[in-house]
Amino acid sequence: MIDPRFQALAAAPKIVERLLRVFPRDRYDERPYHESLTCREIFALLADTEEIVLDRIRMANRQPGSTVPWHEPTERARARHYSEKEPFHEAEVYETRRGMTLEYLEAMSAEDLKKTISLDKHGTYSVEEYLVLVMAHDLERIAELSEFLANEAATIG
Repeated sequence: MIDPRFQALAAAPKIVERLLRVFPRDRYDERPYHESLTCREIFALLADTEEIVLDRIRMANRQPGSTVPWHEPTERARARHYSEKEPFHEAEVYETRRGMTLEYLEAMSAEDLKKTISLDKHGTYSVEEYLVLVMAHDLERIAELSEFLANEAATIG
């Protein structure tokens, strides 16, 4: 039986890619919410974050109980130049990196999934619990993008 958590993790990049296909290119640099990341930056964030996700899971597996830094999205967006990224490329990177994460997770045992990692000033989580945070982050960003698209569609008359 396929782990439903892994199915959910695999679905997110595909949903993002579908959203991107219908996303108005001339609207990439608009912000879905006041003071949020732009839509372009959200696509870049998902790709960039996935690298962090896999690094944290590997750390938990190799050195359980380790503490890793927490990354503030807006600061990372500036530092990593998300505003200059090409969304279609970032969607591909996101899907590729998520595939690597899933491959790593599928090789872990049930005991490995219980190993922990501490996110600096944000608590300690088992790998299983951390996956919930990852899925929540995916959904939060997908919700931002889909709400933007829904608002866009509502203005078309």
